[in-house]
Amino acid sequence: MTDPDSWDGWIEGGVDIAVPTAANWEDPAETQDLLEQWDRWLTEDDRLIAVNEPSDFDRFPVPGKLGVIIHFQNTLPLGDDLANYERFHQQGLRMVQICYNRTNLVGDGCLEPGDGPLTSFGREVIKEMNRLGMVVDLSHTGRRTTFDAMRASSTPPVFSHSNPLALCKNRRNIDDEQIRAVADLGGLVGINAYPAFLKQGGKGATVSDLVDHIDYLVDLIGPDQVGLGLDFCETSPETHAEMIASGEWSIEDYPDDSGTYPIGLETPAQIPNITRELVKRGYPSDAMVGILGQNWIDLFKRVWSA
Repeated sequence: MTDPDSWDGWIEGGVDIAVPTAANWEDPAETQDLLEQWDRWLTEDDRLIAVNEPSDFDRFPVPGKLGVIIHFQNTLPLGDDLANYERFHQQGLRMVQICYNRTNLVGDGCLEPGDGPLTSFGREVIKEMNRLGMVVDLSHTGRRTTFDAMRASSTPPVFSHSNPLALCKNRRNIDDEQIRAVADLGGLVGINAYPAFLKQGGKGATVSDLVDHIDYLVDLIGPDQVGLGLDFCETSPETHAEMIASGEWSIEDYPDDSGTYPIGLETPAQIPNITRELVKRGYPSDAMVGILGQNWIDLFKRVWSA
């Protein structure tokens, strides 16, 4: 989503609204530059529409247009100054993942062996996010920190792109207790398309494997709290090697021979293959509408209006 050349593929795939990751590990000054770039794209590129308020959803679908909700996959870009949360919220930030695999000022990531708690600063962060109406995202976050965050949040949190651990033993996936807990709070779990999170080792993962994860979640928490969090990204072999070398990824959890996308979902233009598989499995139309996007819209409206 950070490559303008990819946007037509999303539109071709029938996507009305996407949630790009605007920042991960940058400092606040670098993040400011990234948000200004997104503002230029949203202002100057006639394919894009900013989605910042509950009423913005009423504009869709718009043929040939793609709505954009700004997301950070870490709290590092916001630094240690709570004022940055309001500043970046004013620039369109609407969802923040509190950790990315490793420890930060807020808590522990899911690849940390210590499984530490939400910090005191992390509690202040979640309180400020709740005040602003930002969605609290718990993907990539350590188990203990996720439960602490769920107890601290006054609005429904989400696992934006995490899969059931019961179907694939990967530290990026989440267990049934986490899934039930976020559902009990009115939150949502988004299914991730990364092959190594769908099938052990990742090799040969397909759209059918992805929908197996949807089936599992629907059986566990019902269809109204399940969505898509496909995690399309422009990851080259060089980028993969850099992430392993940095320690942000581990070769066990992000194997280099698993592929980046499942068979039948190599590009966003193939997202209709998910719909076809849901139809094949007999999902009713209202459940499919929810899973394919309406559940996310309902969640955003609820949190942004809080």
